[in-house]
Amino acid sequence: MKLFKVSTLFIIFFMIFLQGCKSDIELTMERGNYFYLNGDFSEASLEFKKIILQHSNKNDLDIQQIEILAHAYQQLALSQAQLGDQADSINERIMDYKNALENSKKAESLAIKEGKRSEYRKTRLGIENKLKLIQ
Repeated sequence: MKLFKVSTLFIIFFMIFLQGCKSDIELTMERGNYFYLNGDFSEASLEFKKIILQHSNKNDLDIQQIEILAHAYQQLALSQAQLGDQADSINERIMDYKNALENSKKAESLAIKEGKRSEYRKTRLGIENKLKLIQ
């Protein structure tokens, strides 16, 4: 009977442990968000690009993976826009905003949920306005 209780506790602990484990993609997204929140937009961009590269074949993705990919594009666009804000030259600023705009468009096109799509659209419009102001 004692063995049954011990093995049952072990199984419960193991299941909780497995549920607590995050995937590499979730960890990469968290690292990117961490860098973004701490103002390291170059490192944040690299983390979001890793996710995008891992999901390069969009035809093989399920809905959850498409949502993650869309969010990675959105976060990359925001990071690139921040880099544009910090750029030393007008040419760098334009390049960063153009990259941000392209990635924002990709995020918007991949968004499945309407709420996310409208959020990504707002980002795209904001980046377009910034780009228009400097050109």
